[in-house]
Amino acid sequence: MRRVFLFVKDSEEAKKTAGNIADFLHEKGIHVLSQVNVEGVECASEPKDCDLMVVVGGDGTFLAGARMASRHRVPVVGVNEGRFGFLTEIERNEAKEILEMIIEGKIKPKQRMMLSVFLERKGKRHFIGNYLNDVVISKSNIARLIETKVWANDHYMVDVFGDGVIISTPTGSTAYALSAGGPIIYPYKEAILFVPVCPHTLSNRPVVLPPDFSIKITVLSKNRSSFLTLDGQKGTFLKEGDTVIVTKSENYCLTYSHPEKSFFDILMKKLRWG
Repeated sequence: MRRVFLFVKDSEEAKKTAGNIADFLHEKGIHVLSQVNVEGVECASEPKDCDLMVVVGGDGTFLAGARMASRHRVPVVGVNEGRFGFLTEIERNEAKEILEMIIEGKIKPKQRMMLSVFLERKGKRHFIGNYLNDVVISKSNIARLIETKVWANDHYMVDVFGDGVIISTPTGSTAYALSAGGPIIYPYKEAILFVPVCPHTLSNRPVVLPPDFSIKITVLSKNRSSFLTLDGQKGTFLKEGDTVIVTKSENYCLTYSHPEKSFFDILMKKLRWG
């Protein structure tokens, strides 16, 4: 391992933790780059030609870093300096020990599925990006409901009249999709999860679909009454007649899991199971 990219939350605690990690990596003879200004570390905008991205922050920081790292097939490990820490599995006091294991090749990265998103407007299709968590079409006005028409693999599926719809990866199944009543899917499986949000028809239920399906959602509501949100971080208003197309991405997020915690350990801690 020659080059490591630090992707750091803009907080003093995260920068302090990142500085300690950078010192540790320098001692190992590893060249360190970062995106947020960490003292003594060269800044860079992309992890190109890096062997590892270390995210220091919370789940939001991890999602932003994962989108960037996946473009270059750089594996990611998360050190928790956030509130929840579903994706940033490693605590700061164990970061050096686990990084040592990664450097020595004792831990191997695993693949997490991502979603590709396209927006079709007036007959023209535009690529929006690749996302690790979810794609959400929701109402933009507090008191208004929106109506969408949904197809799965060009087969008509359902009309949803309610607060919106969520299309999620297995990784995103423990995020907004979970709070909307969706199932938890093991994060290293491949599937596409469809979850209606507060549907007016109570028979509209979450559906787990094969990963090779294409999901199309057409907005039937008036202009600017609905909003497209991607990974909870990026978004745009939608117009009547817009169609959002979601497919499995060719990109994967390569992640290092905690070597001593299973996914079920994380569920017990974060969701207080048991």
